[in-house]
Amino acid sequence: MVELVRAAKAATMTPGSEPINDAGLLVDQGIIKEVGRYKDLSKSHSGPVMDLGDTFLVPGLINAHSHLELAHLRGTCPSGQGFVTWVEDLLKQPIFDLDPVALESAGQELKRSGTIMVGDIATRFAKEMAGMLEASGLFFVVFCEAIGETVPRKTFIPSGDFEAGLISVAGHSLYTTHVDVLRAAKAETLEKDIPFSLHLAEHDEEIAIMAGTGSIFLEMLQARGRLLDFEPPKKRPVQQAAALGLLDETTLAVHCVKVSDEDIETVRQSGATVCLCPRSNEFIGVGRAPWEKWLASGTPLCLGTDSLASNHDLDLWNEAVYLKQNFDGELSLNDVLTMMTRNPARIMGAEHILGTLEPGKVAAFAKVPEKVAELF
Repeated sequence: MVELVRAAKAATMTPGSEPINDAGLLVDQGIIKEVGRYKDLSKSHSGPVMDLGDTFLVPGLINAHSHLELAHLRGTCPSGQGFVTWVEDLLKQPIFDLDPVALESAGQELKRSGTIMVGDIATRFAKEMAGMLEASGLFFVVFCEAIGETVPRKTFIPSGDFEAGLISVAGHSLYTTHVDVLRAAKAETLEKDIPFSLHLAEHDEEIAIMAGTGSIFLEMLQARGRLLDFEPPKKRPVQQAAALGLLDETTLAVHCVKVSDEDIETVRQSGATVCLCPRSNEFIGVGRAPWEKWLASGTPLCLGTDSLASNHDLDLWNEAVYLKQNFDGELSLNDVLTMMTRNPARIMGAEHILGTLEPGKVAAFAKVPEKVAELF
């Protein structure tokens, strides 16, 4: 039966549209059939009405970058002491002990804040994470993280169209993943027309490793028997990613904190999307991405919370508040909502069903919290 949903206000997030006051959405079996003014839609509607009262509706939110495998590490890692200290502590933790209770709690936390989809990085348990997310009712892309020096002979990454979610592949980083593995991972995503993700230009140690100028972090990794034959390309991370063919319209580049103006232009020209993780960067102590330059460049932007080992929660609204409070210049609510709806839906291959409120899309909504509406 068709239901009419009413809200005081709704932002459809279709390009160029303005928020609708006294909004109405006709919904049939979970799919939006029509969007407009409530008073107009109600004239010909005789079915049930769900009146949400004084609510500002937006499309369901999409968290473009998380590490849910680490959900059980909430509150256990040091904050604000830099990347090396954070990693050293993280490696002492039981990082590969999946905790079903913590995972269920994380899923519920995502849904409570209006998140309907997650781009999740899985280092070991991609199939398990996909199963958990599907069971929770969340849409997802689980990125199986490629790390190390060996290109797998066999893949379990399926092909096929997006339904509830996808399993794809990500490169961990330019220095922990061999260039052959990175190229192979990217090639597979291109072959199967699925998104590719990469941690990129996150911290000063990464800049030093790539430049070959000496790095405490590299010494730590080599002491553990890793990267013993690593040859620095003597390029900035963004330039190396471009040289390897990793940046294009299907790439989600995560963090992008340590970037130059040239780097920003390289990413923009490539068509790649950047996922900013402001509170995670602050939590670890790696610095702050040049958000203002990224926005001004026209590069498609998303927001992610990263993991509960490097953030206080999985609430994208808190990410939006932090970004707004620390942004130098004009940042509109539409700018931020675009980072949490339409842009991540596109890069993760879900724009045909998510990201905007329009006919044919899934009727999944988020409510703009009062604190956010007041701030903007």
